[in-house]
Amino acid sequence: MMDWVTHRGESKMYALSGLAGIGKTTVAYTIATEADKRGLLGASFFFSRDEADRRSAKKFFTTIAYHLCRFNEEFAQAIAGMLVTKDGYSATTGSPQEQLETLILDPLRAIDSSNTPQTLIVVDALDECDDEDAPSVLTGLWRIVQTLPSFKVILTTRPQPLVDNDFSTQGSHKIFHLQDIEEKIVNEDLRLYLQHSFSCEQVRTQLRSRTMEWCASGAQIESLIQASGKLFIMASMAVRYILDRHWTNPASRINTLLDAFAQGHTPFENLVDFYTIILRSAIPADCRDASLINRYQAIVGTILFTHVPLSIYTLARLIGIEVEQIFVVLRQLQSAILVGKDDIPVICHKSFADYITDSTRCMDDNMRIDPKVCHMWITTCCFKIMNQELKYNILRLAKEGLTKEQLQERILQHVRYACVYWGNHLGVANVEDADLLKELAEFIYHHMMHWFEVLSLIEKLDMAHRAIRVALKRLTLKPPSSKLLSDAQRFISKFYETIERSALHTYYSALAFTPADSPLYRLYIKHASHDVCDIKGVPEKWDPLIAHLDHGEYVNNIRFSLDSTMFVSFGEGRGTLKVWDAGTGTPISTIKGSLGGRFAIANDFATIASYKDDTIILYNMNGSEQGVTFTAEAMIHQVAISSENSRVAAGSNDGTLYLWDTGNGKLVGSFDDYQSDSADSHLAFSATGARLAYRSINGVVKLRNGSDGGTIADLNWERGSEEVQLVHVAFSRDGSRIGTLSKSGQLKLWSCQNGKLVGIAKNGLRGHRNLAISADGSLLATGFENIFVYLWDIQGIKTSSPSSNDEASSQVTALALSQDCSQVACGFRDGAIELRETGSSAKQRTAAHWALWGDRKWVEALRFSSDGRQFASCLDDGTIKLWKPDKGKGLPIDASDASEVRVLALSRDCSQLACGFGDGTVELWETSPTKRRIASHHGHLDPVMDVGFRPDGEVFASGSYHGTIKLWNSGDGS
Repeated sequence: MMDWVTHRGESKMYALSGLAGIGKTTVAYTIATEADKRGLLGASFFFSRDEADRRSAKKFFTTIAYHLCRFNEEFAQAIAGMLVTKDGYSATTGSPQEQLETLILDPLRAIDSSNTPQTLIVVDALDECDDEDAPSVLTGLWRIVQTLPSFKVILTTRPQPLVDNDFSTQGSHKIFHLQDIEEKIVNEDLRLYLQHSFSCEQVRTQLRSRTMEWCASGAQIESLIQASGKLFIMASMAVRYILDRHWTNPASRINTLLDAFAQGHTPFENLVDFYTIILRSAIPADCRDASLINRYQAIVGTILFTHVPLSIYTLARLIGIEVEQIFVVLRQLQSAILVGKDDIPVICHKSFADYITDSTRCMDDNMRIDPKVCHMWITTCCFKIMNQELKYNILRLAKEGLTKEQLQERILQHVRYACVYWGNHLGVANVEDADLLKELAEFIYHHMMHWFEVLSLIEKLDMAHRAIRVALKRLTLKPPSSKLLSDAQRFISKFYETIERSALHTYYSALAFTPADSPLYRLYIKHASHDVCDIKGVPEKWDPLIAHLDHGEYVNNIRFSLDSTMFVSFGEGRGTLKVWDAGTGTPISTIKGSLGGRFAIANDFATIASYKDDTIILYNMNGSEQGVTFTAEAMIHQVAISSENSRVAAGSNDGTLYLWDTGNGKLVGSFDDYQSDSADSHLAFSATGARLAYRSINGVVKLRNGSDGGTIADLNWERGSEEVQLVHVAFSRDGSRIGTLSKSGQLKLWSCQNGKLVGIAKNGLRGHRNLAISADGSLLATGFENIFVYLWDIQGIKTSSPSSNDEASSQVTALALSQDCSQVACGFRDGAIELRETGSSAKQRTAAHWALWGDRKWVEALRFSSDGRQFASCLDDGTIKLWKPDKGKGLPIDASDASEVRVLALSRDCSQLACGFGDGTVELWETSPTKRRIASHHGHLDPVMDVGFRPDGEVFASGSYHGTIKLWNSGDGS
């Protein structure tokens, strides 16, 4: 490998792939050390899931840039020159791609490559990098060696498709699988290592005994080689186990190992038997000492699951166990858990954590660590610490201020950890625990303001909203606890910038201006009484506006994630998409495509596709590239992503449909039957991703297997040879049916399984206006200009009798189906509304929708409540009414002085209605139990183009014509 490093060949990247414990890190370390001796090591980095800064790409490229500065003076001058610029300074905290481009590629590409030294970058344990960041790291390294000819990269990883597929498709990449080395070669390496480690000199050194004369025999070394089974970690751990200085009896220890090996383990199976032997030192077989078991599980579990490495002394304060007791357990387990000079215990290998938390491998309940129980324990400890330590003005700040050293002394590490990470632990903990709930209640009622203060001081205030959101989601709390947490969520969203700038303004400013009628204010206002000033006119209720966001350009698309934690905004064809935190309104990431570029988003918000011309690039929600780029042979017309993100489909302008595998970036298939001459080719995956549909050039809707692209059926949606326009293609929510609707009025229903025609509605109806699909996909409704509405029962394969309005001049302009599919409402051009039951004995009822100004207007929109007992209607002049179908009467919603209603949205339970107006007004109405306007705000300077509720109904968003997005609170109606 050193020959490869020094040889200026075409190959630029070399991957060492191997199973856990086979010695990848040892090889990487050896190569890096040798390269450093020869003056070739430009930079190095190792990923680790145990350290927050090392399990993501957040600081990867900045670290590489720093090492390159130390490696070469010319590199340092170029990078330093970039850092003094505005772009360079901002890039240090930017996305990984921005860091790579600004801090490495831009400054170094200008240097004459003929004069630059051969430069090696070594990256260890790529498999321990977060899944969403690993592709961007791999892509970034490839860009470095592509752009900078004198650079080479060696990286190590466990076997994973990302690396295997990428390296197998790149001729200039090399990959070597360590497990493929011949056994005799591996055994010889292990033999040299064990002979050296168990020589008399090394034994005396490790055991710190000048009189020790023991050394391993040749037979014992051969047995250990066989037991290791090509895994270097086995040999390494055996050495640590045998040469345990706390036992100082290597002969006895090696016999214990070899006795287990002789009992039929050939070799130790996946480290299970070896780890069992180690753990028996701490937990004997059939142990019934509860205190011993609890101590072991608390100590080892906390080391396993803390989000950052903590010293033994910090651990002791965090979990309330004496330092000496922790040392006792760690001395018994030092073969698996190492304690360095800084007294920070570190798991020696990830396989140990995998084993000890897996119930199928670690069969002893006393030894096994249950992650949910352990996280519950840590969460409870965090609350106890905060309840004991947090207080007003914890730093005793005075006019003279405080140094960083004093801050460290007064906010100790265990307090910092508890404040920052309790939400992370709670998110995966077993929450059915009385002690946890008790400590949480104490925290809510006495220390939330103190917690905000500390987070501000340690510059971790961004963790507050996430933690509160987890608590509200995971815990079933009753008022007033739930209300206090909800208020705290509003509080930190409203006053985030104020508290971030000055911790004590949590009390002096933020709390003082909190709505006087909120439980949070009433409980904590005593902390704001410090004679600063007498504040008058404090609002009684929360302002509904959570955040005022500036997208920066035209926006016509807003989408919330399914868990309501994020939303995206973008303008079709504008080339910029922004991802926002839905709780605080702060930007998470910005994805900048090319001007005129478009986007497609997966339903689970895991993947975003940016496409323009002939190229598609996949991004994670944090803005990092996934490392997969797809290229078509012509301009791309439309893109769809399957719900499981395993496939990307794209139709191009030359009539080709491409289907790619997002896992390996390979083309699954291409098909030359895509119709690209219309604005919408109806390209879509079914909800499960099992089927893919699009309009074909031969006049049919093509139904394909969503995985391999195989043809399922050609859905002939046209009637005869007449040219008609396909206006709608829809999958049922369960993916079992697909419906096609033409402008001539043909509705056809097909089976997604085999593409067979389930039913057809032939009524010669022209002038299609609408298609509505019921929530469970069992019923379709279609409306046409000749005043008929048809209901289609998918399961019964039948059409109900058409409903009709008495006036032949009317046209159907709006449709809505009740949640249980028992009723359909249709609105007409003349303002009339018909309500019809869908059963065979349906009785028609009609209600006229009168405008407030005395004219009959076009019905724009209809929405049913979830229970079907009421629905909302909106006219094109802005008039809104709420209806009770059983009475046929509408309750008008007075739009007051606002202009025409542009958009309408109902919360999921239909208890609230949001309206957007042409003059920028946003209104929120309560529909039950009373019907009243909750709030009306002139929220935008231009027309409101879209409104939408978050799935949980607590927040809704409004977007205006010129790109402004606002988040509004709908929880308390203020």
